[in-house]
Amino acid sequence: MKRKNLVALSAFAVCGILMVSCGGGSTPKTSLKNATDSLSYATGINLADQGGLARFLEQQGILQSSSNIEYDYQMRISAATDSVQKQALQKELNAKIDSVNKVNAPKLNDFIRGLKEALKGGKEKSAYIQGLSIGTQIAESMLPQFNEQLFPGDSTKKVNEDQLLAGLLGTLKNEKLAIDKAEAGPFVENKIKEAQESHLREQYKDSIAAGDAFMADNAKREGVVTLPSGLQYEIVKEGSGAVPTDTDQVKVHYHGTLINGTVFDSSVDRGEPAVFGVTQVIPGWTEALKLMPVGSKWKLYIPYNLAYGAQERQAIKPFSNLIFDVELIDIEKK
Repeated sequence: MKRKNLVALSAFAVCGILMVSCGGGSTPKTSLKNATDSLSYATGINLADQGGLARFLEQQGILQSSSNIEYDYQMRISAATDSVQKQALQKELNAKIDSVNKVNAPKLNDFIRGLKEALKGGKEKSAYIQGLSIGTQIAESMLPQFNEQLFPGDSTKKVNEDQLLAGLLGTLKNEKLAIDKAEAGPFVENKIKEAQESHLREQYKDSIAAGDAFMADNAKREGVVTLPSGLQYEIVKEGSGAVPTDTDQVKVHYHGTLINGTVFDSSVDRGEPAVFGVTQVIPGWTEALKLMPVGSKWKLYIPYNLAYGAQERQAIKPFSNLIFDVELIDIEKK
């Protein structure tokens, strides 16, 4: 499954969305009433904190950055030896940031008005053309992409624009945030991953059901061992050598198929064993290798959550259970 990076949808558009805050135009009131509001707010923070708009606005003479000031004072605060000194430095930092915000405010006023109007469907009018132009890019290009990524297949849901602006402008005004900047990016990325996986699960529900039924029936066969993780195996030949550990490299021959018999990879067919680290493969393989003595031949039945999950790998579709014939030839010295 290919997944776009939300933060890198468009370098220029992200530039244009980031620093919309410090001056004119008020920040919408933060109101995280539901999951969509929180996700929208975090998206705004993430866009403001991670993109390149600050540099863009600095180049345009619209913005004076406070990053160097913050970094310098944070280092000094960390090095301070007592709480009184730390409080004094924090007070100085707050005053300097306030000063920068006041300098930025009038310059950003028109930019922010234009950006806000563009998000609400406005047209170009006057001096705030840059904010309006960038806001138009957000409204016409980025927001549809955000909605597609965050709510795939559900046209009834969309990003809350007010909360997106609340997170975005609050970040750029150095206001106290309801979601920490460091947490916003991972939060949004995880929600995208969850949303897309949920959408894929619905698309592949029949395949998932067929795979689950196969594993359930296979577990009843004589000689098949089912581990707590869901991994199944049967011993074709029991080896008598050492058992690999996480730090080992192994030499193996293998033949991989889907549950319908489709071959997707085979060192046997290529005529050459493969060598790789025990932890450099899918979880189902790693778990099995750490149980197999050298010289063993096992047949592995790997559920999709121990294989490639929701990812698509050529013939391997999302949520595919995999079958491998594995011969552990040797443990390789590094």
